Amino acid sequence: MQNTIPNDMDSFKRLEDLLERIEKHGLRSLNSEEVLKFGPLYRRAVSALSVARSQGVDDARIQYLNGLVSRAYGHVYVAAPKGWPSLRKFFTIEFPQSFRRNLQFILVSLLISLIGAFFAWGVVARDVGKADVVFGAGATNTIDEIAARHEGNKNWMPEEARPIMSSYIITNNIKVAAGAFALGITAGIGTIIILFYNGLMLGVVGAGVASRGTHVAMGFWSFVAPHGIIELPAIFIAGGAGLLLAWAILNPGQRTRSAALKLAGREAFKLMLGVAAMLLVAGIIEGFVSPSMLPNIIKLIIGAMIGAAEFSYLFFAGRKASRA
Repeated sequence: MQNTIPNDMDSFKRLEDLLERIEKHGLRSLNSEEVLKFGPLYRRAVSALSVARSQGVDDARIQYLNGLVSRAYGHVYVAAPKGWPSLRKFFTIEFPQSFRRNLQFILVSLLISLIGAFFAWGVVARDVGKADVVFGAGATNTIDEIAARHEGNKNWMPEEARPIMSSYIITNNIKVAAGAFALGITAGIGTIIILFYNGLMLGVVGAGVASRGTHVAMGFWSFVAPHGIIELPAIFIAGGAGLLLAWAILNPGQRTRSAALKLAGREAFKLMLGVAAMLLVAGIIEGFVSPSMLPNIIKLIIGAMIGAAEFSYLFFAGRKASRA
């Protein structure tokens, strides 16, 4: 009778090597390709064990395969950690690591927005009336309204309205970020449009308030600084997540397009969870701190301090864990 027992010792050795790494350093020590291979290697070992038992081969082989399968089982079917420890690990390790891994996409997202902002600034700085041409009818009136708010230190957002405005701001920003992310599925075209549009908006408003005088510009940017230092990077990260999806579609490499998109989607989802938290914080600050009656210089200092803490976190948090 022909031997039908799977005898792929190379695959068993590969599974054993992966298990040793997981047991020493955790699942995160595997790269994306190794994670994809781990499941099929486990199933091959299970199949070999099943055939070996049914055909009654030597006990040593069964014992070896049984031990291998038992070790792998706990990692294949491990329950996802829940509650505070998992949340803490995500924000102290996983999100900043994901940010750094995908920094190239985030920087491209930033660049697209800056192109839009500088283009709009260059046009509107020469002629404020061109704001309607760049950004659509009514843009000049919007600039006038914004400038009026920031002429002098005035309480233009009553305290009783701030909780409602904060909720509205958070919801609106999350919609923009979600759009920049989700439209990555259009091979990045939709993401690029949203990022460029947001850059246009920033450039039009920035140039418009600058044309009203230094005191108006100072009032506007001191309002933007405390929340904008979180809000704008969050939008760029969301855009980077969308471009990550686009890259998986356009350049899947050695993987199938669906497999590449699946891996990119997991990574992008991590980025978007972090973005949601960032926009929540930014919305609270925009609703309560930015429109407060604090002196402009104090608001700028607050913005600088928040920015220093934010970028220290994004660039340095979780580095020890990645070396473990």
